[in-house]
Amino acid sequence: MLGKVIDRIFKKTWTDAEVQRYVGNYQNSYLTYALDESIRIKSASGGTTTAILIHGLESGLFDGAVVCNTRVKEGKVRAYFTIATTKEMVLAARGSKYVETKFLHEVLPLIRAFSGRVSVVGLPCDLSALKRRCEKEPQLSSKIVLSIALVCGHNSRTTLIDEITSRLEREAKKKLVDYRFRVGHWRGQLEAEFEDGSVLSKPTKFFNDYQNLFFFSERKCMVCHDHYGYNADISVGDVWLFGLKNNPIKHTGVIVRSHRGQKAWESAVTANAVHSSEMDIRSIMDGQSRIGPSHYNDTARHKAGKMLGFKIKDTVAQPVPWHSYLNALITLANLRLSEKPWGQSLIFSTPRPLLKFYLYIKKALESFK
Repeated sequence: MLGKVIDRIFKKTWTDAEVQRYVGNYQNSYLTYALDESIRIKSASGGTTTAILIHGLESGLFDGAVVCNTRVKEGKVRAYFTIATTKEMVLAARGSKYVETKFLHEVLPLIRAFSGRVSVVGLPCDLSALKRRCEKEPQLSSKIVLSIALVCGHNSRTTLIDEITSRLEREAKKKLVDYRFRVGHWRGQLEAEFEDGSVLSKPTKFFNDYQNLFFFSERKCMVCHDHYGYNADISVGDVWLFGLKNNPIKHTGVIVRSHRGQKAWESAVTANAVHSSEMDIRSIMDGQSRIGPSHYNDTARHKAGKMLGFKIKDTVAQPVPWHSYLNALITLANLRLSEKPWGQSLIFSTPRPLLKFYLYIKKALESFK
């Protein structure tokens, strides 16, 4: 009850123009989760994406699913792509991967070599790049029957995860063999598994406090304004509403954008793969109310970048009030700082309470509309 009251207090008024601007074209929106509890256990959110993929494979909607996995080599976590053709392969790819990837470089050869139809899960920028390639390559396009975008604020360079896993290995005094960025309810926990089978869990803030401050962000994220995945058939993401915090099941927000996306979604619902209830698109936007608009406003980063030597193209021509400018300035300054060896030392030696205070300031700036 308290959570719902808090949501009403902080609820924003989204105009039709803002919905179109931030979300893009869509058909329907839903609040969802995977009905199979075993799917949700290791998922970062409600397990909805995993459930859609498994249902699609088992029902013959597609023959393979392009998914992102991680492997650990000498204590370093790296992401890579595969085409999953079984339930087990899809389950192995569950969870968020907040680390840089080489999407087109890896995915294009996989799809070209695959003999059947595929669904593709990717970040908004990945799917936009794939769409442009499909426009030039009809044979590639004919193989892709469903695309699912993961709502994304930005991605991080491997330097950040390497530091985090090194800390975990030092604490455990053991060699890392597996890692999950986020599991469990609400913000959840990160999990590190070691060579003796032991598991060390930490609150996700152990990694995300740095990530949310845009330390070690990929530079390409500064020129991207697509938060929700304009070019996908279905977009999925967390719904950070306080009214859902104490719900024993974590939910996923789903935005269906196309006819084939709606067909795939209805098939999953009918087969009882997912639980689905209609949710107003504005409520989904409330669940992303801070990062959604700030991600979109590359005009702010364009203007702030001039002070810091960044050349960022203004693609959206948005107003830049003082709080948006200051937030963009902090974002770019943090990115720049984390690119320097002395800056990295400063970042990782900063006491966590001070780091958290700094993050609260940034979140406050993002909260203004």
